[in-house]
Order: sequence, then C-alpha cells, then structure tokens
Amino acid sequence: MPGTTGQRTESRQAALQDWLTTEIAQLLGTEPQDIDRSAAFGEYGLESISGLTLAAAIEDHLGIEVDPTVVWDHPSIDALATHLIEAQAATS
Repeated sequence: MPGTTGQRTESRQAALQDWLTTEIAQLLGTEPQDIDRSAAFGEYGLESISGLTLAAAIEDHLGIEVDPTVVWDHPSIDALATHLIEAQAATS
C-alpha cells in the first residue's frame, strides 16, 4: 500500500512526541499541555540531571541505547522524536 510506511512512521513519531511531552512535563512538574514541542528544552529550565533522567527513560521506553547527550544534541521534543525514530529505524 502506498504511503503505509510513511504513515506508520508519522504515527510512531506522534506517539513518541506524546510520550516525551508527558515525561518532560513530569520532570518539570508541569502539565503536558503547557509544553511547546518545538521549544528548546532550555527554555523550560531542563537541567543536566533532568536530561540524564530523560535519556535513561528513553532507553527504557524504546529499548535502545541512547547517548546521554541526546537531549542536548536534539534540544526540542520535535527534534528529539525525529532523531529517535531515525535511530530506531537504523537498528531495526
């Protein structure tokens, strides 16, 4: 079916963005609807320890190894989700 792979990727990316939004909101003590997915994590005050905690949660959630600096290398939910989907595809 044409477009099926692309649609699945978009669906997985949307689900990952939702999960990341919830995780980051919990780390920051705020509500998911208060998080702008395109905003840099630094704008929310995400610190090094929180970034490491998020990287570990990503590993657990996706079952892939991620570099602890992944949060700073891809500093927004949109950028991070795109990177992680690509990384998952590369390991599949």
